[in-house]
Amino acid sequence: MSKTRRGISYVLGESNDDENHILPINSIQYSSFSNKFYTGGRDGTVKEWSTTESHEPREDSPQFFFSDTFKGGPAHDELDQDLSERILKLETSISANPLSYNSQVHHNFNITHSHNIHFDWINDLVLINQDRKLVSCSSDLSLKLLHLDRSNEITKFANIHTDYVKKVAYMRGSNMLLSGGYDGKIALWDMNTLAPVSQINTERQSPSMPSSIYSLASSSANTFCSGGPNSIVNFYDTRIPNHTNVVRRLLGHQDNVRCLLMNDNQILSGSSDSSIKLWDLRMFKVYKNFDIHDDSVWTMATAESSSPESFSTTGSSNFNVFYSADRSGTVLKTDLSYLSQNLTEHVFPDQHTFTANENASVDEKVGLTTIVAKNDSPILALCAETVRQNGEMSNPSLLVSTNGSLARYYVPETEQLAKYQYVRTCVDLIYNRHDDTAEELVADDQNDLNSDFYDLVSHLSVDTNNLDIQSSRSIANPRSVNNEAGTPKLESTDVREYHTMFVDQSGGPCTDFINAYNEGLFKENNVVNSSVDSTPVEIPLNPVPAERLTNIPFNKRPFVEYKITPKSIVSKRLFNNKRQMIVLYLNGDIKIWDLFVCQPIKTFPYEKAGESGMSKEVNEQRQKDMDDIFEDHNSMDTLNNWCEVEIKSGKLLVTLKEGSFYQTEIYYDELISAYPYLAYKHPDNDSHCDPNLKVSHDDRFQVSRIILNSLFHCYALYEWGFDQKLREELRNLRRSSLTSAEEPSPSNGSTTSKRIKMFRKISSKTSITRSTIPESTSGTTSSSNSIDENIDTDPEVAKFIGINEETGDKNDISKNLYNYDTSIMKLLQLNKKKYSEKYHAQGKQKQLTDSILKIYSNDPKHLSNTYKNEASDSYKPRINPKRLPSNLLIIIFEYSPDLGNLRDVLSFHFEDLQKLNYDHDNDKQRAFVHDLRTQLPRWIGHPILYDKFPPVDSSKVSFQLLEMDYSKLEPHQLIGGKSQRKIKKLPIMESSIKLTAHEMLRVGKILTYLTDKFESRTAEMKDHRDPSEWLALECRGKELPVGMTLQTIKAKVWKSSSDIELVFRRKFDT
Repeated sequence: MSKTRRGISYVLGESNDDENHILPINSIQYSSFSNKFYTGGRDGTVKEWSTTESHEPREDSPQFFFSDTFKGGPAHDELDQDLSERILKLETSISANPLSYNSQVHHNFNITHSHNIHFDWINDLVLINQDRKLVSCSSDLSLKLLHLDRSNEITKFANIHTDYVKKVAYMRGSNMLLSGGYDGKIALWDMNTLAPVSQINTERQSPSMPSSIYSLASSSANTFCSGGPNSIVNFYDTRIPNHTNVVRRLLGHQDNVRCLLMNDNQILSGSSDSSIKLWDLRMFKVYKNFDIHDDSVWTMATAESSSPESFSTTGSSNFNVFYSADRSGTVLKTDLSYLSQNLTEHVFPDQHTFTANENASVDEKVGLTTIVAKNDSPILALCAETVRQNGEMSNPSLLVSTNGSLARYYVPETEQLAKYQYVRTCVDLIYNRHDDTAEELVADDQNDLNSDFYDLVSHLSVDTNNLDIQSSRSIANPRSVNNEAGTPKLESTDVREYHTMFVDQSGGPCTDFINAYNEGLFKENNVVNSSVDSTPVEIPLNPVPAERLTNIPFNKRPFVEYKITPKSIVSKRLFNNKRQMIVLYLNGDIKIWDLFVCQPIKTFPYEKAGESGMSKEVNEQRQKDMDDIFEDHNSMDTLNNWCEVEIKSGKLLVTLKEGSFYQTEIYYDELISAYPYLAYKHPDNDSHCDPNLKVSHDDRFQVSRIILNSLFHCYALYEWGFDQKLREELRNLRRSSLTSAEEPSPSNGSTTSKRIKMFRKISSKTSITRSTIPESTSGTTSSSNSIDENIDTDPEVAKFIGINEETGDKNDISKNLYNYDTSIMKLLQLNKKKYSEKYHAQGKQKQLTDSILKIYSNDPKHLSNTYKNEASDSYKPRINPKRLPSNLLIIIFEYSPDLGNLRDVLSFHFEDLQKLNYDHDNDKQRAFVHDLRTQLPRWIGHPILYDKFPPVDSSKVSFQLLEMDYSKLEPHQLIGGKSQRKIKKLPIMESSIKLTAHEMLRVGKILTYLTDKFESRTAEMKDHRDPSEWLALECRGKELPVGMTLQTIKAKVWKSSSDIELVFRRKFDT
C-alpha cells in the first residue's frame, strides 16, 4: 500500500440546525422509546427529529373481523354449504369498505439536534443499545458512534476501510457491528471495545467485476449476509473459525443486490433486476419470489430494521410485513402474515391436515401487496414508524425519503385482507382435494341472483384512469371455479376499466381485489377529501381481466412532507486573490465566501427562490449571472494556490496539504484593506502586544500561516502551559534522582529503572473525536527517565514522561492508531528529551530550563529566553475567534493513491479548540489534546508550536527597465506642460537596465528602486514625494497599478515567456 499523508480541511456552507438537510436523506432510523427519528443525509449531517404532540384520536374506517367466522366450524371432512355461506359473509363484509389506516400518529416533528460530523455523504445509520447509541457510516471512509445518552458525544472508530463505507448492521445477540464498503471489505467490530475483531475481503467473481459491498444485513446473533454488483447474496457465519470465506453463495438475481433484510431463518433481497426474493436458510433456496416492482428495487424496510431495538426482547424477527420501493418512486407494502413460516396458530380448521406440498402451494399464493404511494422521484430510504399500543407494536406511518423531500404516508391496514386471502386459498385447496364434494357445495341457490353480493362487477362504476400500467400474469380467482352454474358471465360488451391498490406477486394489478364505488350503496361524493384514497375495496365474483385494471396508490399525497432545504452549493469559481470564492446555491442564491475568515461576505439573493431547486432554465440564467458578478468582483492578481476547494455534500471543502499550503502571500496594506480588524492597532488584537512591534505596507504574510494559528491558538497555549509543567516535573525528577542512593554515574548518562507509578487513565471519549484513546495502566519507561512513586507528580505529565521518545506509546503503537514519527507527539517527546539532557548537564542547579516552544503571538510572555536574542519584532496578525464561526467543522484527513477518498482521521469543531485551557484541565480536554498530539501532522505542529514555516518558493522574474520614447506620444499627452520631444528626460540610471527579482515584487517597489538609481535628484525627490505619486510604469502601453506584482504583469499583461519590458516615465498631466 502506498504511503499515506495527512492534511487538514474545514467545511464552509449552510448548516442551519433548525432546517432540514440540504441534500437528500440516505438513511432513517426510528426510536419507539423516545418517539424520535434520526436522519442521515448526503450533506454529512445527522438530524434528530422529535415531537411534543400527544396522540390523536383514531379516525380509521370500519373493518371486517374474523372472530366468529370459524367458531365451531366444521372439521375437514364436513365441507358443506355452511362453509360457503360463511365465506360469502366475509366477502360481503369486505365490500363497500375502504382500506383502514391508523391516524394515531404524531403529525408535527421538528428538528431538535443537528450533528455535522461527516464531510461527505452519510450512507447508513443504525440504532443500538436500546436506542442510546447511533452508528453512522460515510463516504469519508469513517464510522462514528453518536452517544445519544451522553450529551451527543461523538466517538470515531479506527480507520479500516479504504473506500466509501456503504452499510452497517448490528448483531444484537453478540453485540457486534458490521460495516461494508466499496473496498469489498466487511469489518466486524466489538462494540464493547470499539475495536475491529476481524476483516473479510469478498472475492471477485471476475477481474472486471468489482467486489464492492452494496448491501449488508445480519441476524440477531452470528450470521450475516452481503450483496453487491455480482448479483450474488453471500452468507457468512461468525462461528466458523475460518469465516474469511463465504459459507454459501445464494444465486438467483440477475443484477446488483441493492438491499437486504435478514432474520435467523430468512433473507429478503432486493435487486436492480426489479425482483425481491425470500430465501429459506434451512435449504438455502428461494422460498418465494416477488415480481411486484417494475423498476430497480432500491430500498426495503421492516418494522424491526427501522427501529431495531424496539424488538430486542421479542427474539428472532420475521417478515410478516415488509416495505419496498424502487427507482421509479413506487412504495409497496407486502403482507406475509399468513405465510406458513410466520403462523403461530391455526387460522383455518383443516390447516393441520395440510401436507408440506400443500402448505408450499398455499404459500405460493399467499402475500398481499398494496401500493402505499407513488412518487416522481426515486426512493432513497424507508422507515416504518413504530408505535407501542396496548403492549403491541404497530406501524401507523411510513417515512419515505426522495430526492426532494422527506415524506410521511399512512400505512394501510391489510392484516384482515391478508387473512381473507389466506382463507380463500385454503378453501380452494380443500375444494380441489374433494372434487366430488366441491361440486355439491358450490351449487348456488337461484335466490342468490337477487342478493346484494351477486355479480358485483356489474354494479360497479368508476372513472377510468389512463395510466399506462403494464400487466402480466395474474392469479386465477378461486371464486370462479364453481360460479358458472348460478352466475351469468360478464357481458362481452363490458369494456369498463377499474382501479386497484393491489399488485399481483407475479407482476401487474391484482385481480382478487378492486377499488370501486357500488352505486346505490356508497357515493363517491360522500367521501371526505383527505390524503388517502377512500375508494372502497370490492371483491368481484367474476375475475376482471388484468388489462382492464389500473393500479392506484393508497395515499394520494403525503400527510406531512418536509422539503429538502435548497441551500446546497451547485457551482463555484475561485477569485484571483485565492481567498474568496463565488458560489451558486440550489435555490438560485449567489454568495461570495471568504475562505480566509470562513464567512460569506456578500449575497445576491434570487428573488423568485422557492422551496424547491432551480429549473434548468433558471439554472442557466443564474450561471450567467454568477459569471457576470465574478467578472465585476475579480482582480488582476496572479497568485499560487494555498488550498484546494471542492464541493462535497453540498458545501465547500477547503483542503490544505503539506506541499502547497505555504505558497500564497498577501501584503500588509492589502490585508488590512480586506480585513481591517487585522490591523496592528485594532482592538481585536492582543491587548498585551509588544509596543516595539513594527509593520509596513510592504510586509508580506503567508495566508495559511495566519489561518492555522488563528484556528489552533488555544491549543498552542494549552501546550505552552503543559510545557511549563513538564519542565518543572523533569527538574524535580532530576533533583530527586541525584539525592537518591541509586544516583547514576556520569559515564552511562541514564538513571536506574524504578517502579513506575500507576497513573490516572485518560478518558476515551471527547466531543467530535476518535474513541480509541489509549488507557494506560502503567507508564512505559522512557529511555532516560523513570519516576519515583514517592514524588508528588501530575499524573498526566508523569504518563507523558514515561513514554519512550524514540518509539512512542506502546499502547498507541500496538493499536496502529497513528504514525508516531510524523505526529506532533514526536516533536513534544523530542522536547522532553532535550529538557532531560539540559537538566542532566546542569547537575543540582535549580534553574528552570527555557522552553523550546515558540508560540505565534504578539504577546512577549509567550516568548522564552531562548528566542529573545533572535526574536523578530515583526507583527503577527491573527484572526480574533469572534470573527470565525464556532461550529466550523475541521477535519484531519489522510490520503494516498490507494484510498478512494480523503479519509477522516480526526474531526472536531472550532469551539472545541476554543474550550482548551490548561489551567482548567479535565479528562475530556486531556483526551482531546491526546488526539491532537497523535493525529495532527508535524507540518501543522511546526507553525503553531514553533512558529516555523516553510519559505515561499518564489520564482524569479527577469525584466528590463526602459525610459519611454516621448516622441511617440500623442500630442495631447502632456508631461510638465510639454509634449513629445520637448518632455525632459529623467536622470540617467547608474546600473544596467536588465534586472531579476522575485515574482511578488510590486510596481511601487520598482519605482522606488528607479529613484535610488537616478544619477541626480529630481525636484520631486527633493520634496520627498513618494515615487508612486509622480512616476508611472507601463507594459505593452498599459499603465500598471502600483500594487501589481511582477507575477501578475507577466501572466496578465506581458503574456510571454521572454523578459518583461517595462517602460517608465513621469505621470501625465491631468
